[in-house]
This record gives sequence, C-alpha cells and structure tokens, in this order.
Amino acid sequence: MPELPEVETIVRGLDPLVRRRRIEAVWWSGQGLHLGRKVDLRGLRAVAVGRAIVGVRRRGKYILIDVDGDPDRQGRNSGAGIIIHLGMTGRLRVQPKSAPRVPHTHVVLAFAGGDELRFVDARRFGWVTPGRPIAADAALAALGPDPLTELDAPALAAALGGARTPIKAFLLDQRRIAGVGNIYADEALFRAGVHPLRPAGRLTAAKWADLRDAIEEALAEGIEAKGASIDDFRHIDGARGSFQDRFLIHRRAGEPCVRCGGTVKKIVVGGRGTYVCERCQPRPRQRRAVARVPAPSRAMTGADGG
Repeated sequence: MPELPEVETIVRGLDPLVRRRRIEAVWWSGQGLHLGRKVDLRGLRAVAVGRAIVGVRRRGKYILIDVDGDPDRQGRNSGAGIIIHLGMTGRLRVQPKSAPRVPHTHVVLAFAGGDELRFVDARRFGWVTPGRPIAADAALAALGPDPLTELDAPALAAALGGARTPIKAFLLDQRRIAGVGNIYADEALFRAGVHPLRPAGRLTAAKWADLRDAIEEALAEGIEAKGASIDDFRHIDGARGSFQDRFLIHRRAGEPCVRCGGTVKKIVVGGRGTYVCERCQPRPRQRRAVARVPAPSRAMTGADGG
C-alpha cells in the first residue's frame, strides 16, 4: 500500500498537471457495486462538474483535490473537493481523452481541453469520494498528526504515554500518526534502535526524541527517492520510485545488518511482516509476574477462633 512518501510523490507530480483545469464530466465504470467505498457518482458530479481545481494536497495517505466553489456567508471557500485513497494497487494517470482507457479504470475526471485524470485500481481497495466539505470526512477527521508537520517529540510522547501495544503496531495505527506504513515503520525503528515489539508506553524520553527524528528522516529520504516501488506503486507518469534500493532493514531478512553485521530477522508484529536486527534493536525483556503469597490460613497460624 502506498505510504506517505509515495502519496506525497503523487501529489507533487499531479498538482502542476491539473491545477486550474476545469472539470466538465465525471465517469464511473459501473464495475462492481463499489470500490473501497461505495461510489457516489451523483455526489462526485455535484462537487466537481463545472469547477476548476485549485490545488492538490496530502493528508496522511489521502490525496485531496480542492476545487473552487461558491463562498459561504463569511466569504470563505466551501471546502468542497475530491478525496482519493489509492488502496493497495490504485494509480492516477493524466492522459489524453483519445488514449484508450486501460482495464480496471474505474473513475475518470474529464477536463475541458481533452485530457482526463484516470483512477485505475485492479484490486479495488482504493476509492474516490466527494468531500462536502473535505474537512468533514470522517476518515480524515480521525487521523492522527502528520509526522512531517505536526509531530514533535512532546506530541509523540503524549501519544505514547501508557500505550501497551507494540511500538510497530502503534506506528501503523493511522489514528495515532497519519501516513506511516509497514516500510517506513521498519526503517524508522531501525534508525532509532527500537525493537518493534517494545511496548510503546515503555520508551524513554530519549527514545521518544530518537524515534521522532528517525520517522522524519525515513520519510524524507523516501520522498527524495520518490517512493518505493516494491509491487504496484508508480509515479503519475508511470515511473518507478527508488527507495527500495536504499532500504536499511526492510525486506533484508537473512542478510547482514548494515550496521553491525548481524543477521536481519523477519518476525510478525500485529499481523505484519517486520524486519529487525536484534543486536541493534535489543528485544525487550519480559516483565516477570510477581507471585502472590497467599495469606496464612487459620490452620497455619493455629487460630481456633476462641
């Protein structure tokens, strides 16, 4: 599934291609009842047709397309637009209307002038939905802070406080932090020297700060490499990302650790394949349960009740 760097790469490539373009039609393939969300074709047409795109941005793993609209009573833009989630295999392409639509093209925005923005998704876990306004969408409202713009060390410490879940599972919870997925969680934890199974609430203050920096570092490097193309991710022009060539730990099971030379292991945390060097990322010690000593019985104390 595309993570924050992949989505940011798409946004940066898409924005200059569609900004100020006026949408004249919205098309849906009608294949299946819905994608990852039910297709609201009427709603998409209501927010898009006749409107010009004023910008493309990202929130976590979501792509947000803002359109111009009738101002509210305070003179502010209505905030309407289109929300896109790429799911596992979703892709966006801007192509001439004359170019054949490839199989699994499900939603199309047709622009005045002849081009189309096409959403293609073979596995149909992604979705395209209207935002009326975008900010009111329940999925977006539930997201945690963006790790590149809103997550400082105190904010991370506050989120981690008292959490018993393994730190890897914590990082994958979009309600905690928006945009970090399996790849970048592994890379950040390795950089910070934190074992993926360590309970989130047991990190020290120093490790909070290390992990915060490591998350930003891994994401920034992923953006610089224009994402990781392990399976299906492609740029807006169809090119591949190159971050997979820079992995320090992810997908390196059985290989020597790049730092210490120890063997990288693959384990499972929260149902996700997870890569770790247990020399550089020491496994947390299991806390021993304190045995309770039973209170002495009356027979043991010789009490007779008299």
